[in-house]
Amino acid sequence: MDIFLPGDARGLDPYSASASNVADGSRLSALYDVLVWSDPATGTVRPQMAESLVSDQDTSKWTLTLRPGITFSDGEELNAEAVRLAWAAHLNPELRSLGATALVGVKLTVIDRLQLRIELPSPNANFDRMVSRVLNFIPSPRTLPTKATIDASSRAPVGAGPFKLREWVPKSHMTFDRNPNYWQKGRPYLDSVTFRVNPDAPGAARMIDEGKADLTISTDAVLIGDARDRGLAVGEIQLNGGMMIAFNVGRTTPGEKNAPRPFAEYNLRRAVVLSLSGSEINTLFYEGLGTPAKGIFDSSSPLASIQLAAPENQPAEATRLFMQVTENGSKPLELTYAVPDSPKARTIAEFFRTRISELSKGSVKLNLVFEDIPTFIKRTSLEGRFDATVFQMWADDPEPAMYQFLHSQGGLSNVTGYKKPAVDEALRQARLTSDIDRRSDAYTRVQVELNKDLPFYVYQEAVAAYVCDPKITGLQLFNDGLLLFDRIGVRK
Repeated sequence: MDIFLPGDARGLDPYSASASNVADGSRLSALYDVLVWSDPATGTVRPQMAESLVSDQDTSKWTLTLRPGITFSDGEELNAEAVRLAWAAHLNPELRSLGATALVGVKLTVIDRLQLRIELPSPNANFDRMVSRVLNFIPSPRTLPTKATIDASSRAPVGAGPFKLREWVPKSHMTFDRNPNYWQKGRPYLDSVTFRVNPDAPGAARMIDEGKADLTISTDAVLIGDARDRGLAVGEIQLNGGMMIAFNVGRTTPGEKNAPRPFAEYNLRRAVVLSLSGSEINTLFYEGLGTPAKGIFDSSSPLASIQLAAPENQPAEATRLFMQVTENGSKPLELTYAVPDSPKARTIAEFFRTRISELSKGSVKLNLVFEDIPTFIKRTSLEGRFDATVFQMWADDPEPAMYQFLHSQGGLSNVTGYKKPAVDEALRQARLTSDIDRRSDAYTRVQVELNKDLPFYVYQEAVAAYVCDPKITGLQLFNDGLLLFDRIGVRK
């Protein structure tokens, strides 16, 4: 089976790879399988390689119990010590893992061969979602002794998943073969899977229709609509987050002296936001098929408050603010806007540059930087070398993605560098409970503060979907739109 993804991987170890839907998440799922997975149909976290993941009454202590009889493709056993080692490696500062913040202050104790005790620094009723999103992919202990062995596993990974890597031709394709020792007997159903880099992501539905591939994962409403028109199979989930412009309000670049970031100035952020309209962007670039965002929460979510739409589309006020910030153009600004190198991302970025130039009367210039996905992730998430960037968040549940994105201690996941005590406290309250009303109240307080501060501007609601030839069966999306590979087959 051939699968299109828009870019190559940074690596295939769980520490350097990006586990999002259109990046490396499904590649990692094929290689490592998952401990647990978040079911978008029910909103619950379900076990896979784990037999259970349960908490005590105050949710500060959790117990992970693994299924017996699971081995890595190198023969090592998947046991509690293997999970402990894999999780502890996230804390190695040399790896700069996006999962590190999930384990700060966490005590891990092996109870017996298949049970791991997890003691959190504070209660978290949603820690199982943290595992599903951040700590799910477990490599063989043989790959973990040093940074050098982990780096080597980035190109030669060893997992316990349904497939093993056969070859990786950079910027072209990766081919995975069936793991004959996979723990679920009789699975996987496919002999091989090839992930192909497809720079023409908008054309993926047409190419699948023409038989050039079997499947793709997409977050583009136009591609999803085109697939439906062609009679392809589509499985779609609505998500929190969305397409946004993220402002660098406080990130620093490692090893460099950083002057205050231009977008630390609130009026400059507000001017950019008021320059733009989600409805106009949807019409111009998504053929009206997407959903203009009203904030960072999916409008259909019980956690959303539709009365709290973020401000936008006030061009006269935008011009006034641009003139104020640049002292009527006497102090012009040049700003770096980082964008992944794809045709649609380029076109939208150029529209933003033109609109801001017009409304600022030429006093604010966006210098566009286009990079392949691995380099873009390194620049934005790891190094903070940008003034603004296009950013996409896909969150089936606000935990843990939104906590890490907005909390002052979110680490590398807090791409903007945003810090506000009131937001930190609301996020803390939200993770203490699974009660919908209490969580909704906390997240409403979060959105109120975001509307005041505007550390980012969400212009399109988030969606993820698989698009495939109708003969493909057994497709199950989880988390933000990843695939479980143990159950995929082809109808004869």
